[in-house]
Amino acid sequence: MEFAKRLGIKVAGVFLAALLAMAAAARPFDVLTFDWTTALTVAGSAAVLALLEGLAGRFTGDREQPTVTR
Repeated sequence: MEFAKRLGIKVAGVFLAALLAMAAAARPFDVLTFDWTTALTVAGSAAVLALLEGLAGRFTGDREQPTVTR
């Protein structure tokens, strides 16, 4: 259960970091004119990659850490 919790935190963190980076890159930022579709697609893609990396990490190194490094 600890693995799932850590993996969820990792995926959520990557999603939020990517979304905030896209918002920070939009100058000036305006909620109404911001390209939400592109930003959510990029953030979702990054989150899926983090999820896959975390699941791959389950089978390498420490079984309780969602990462492929040892």
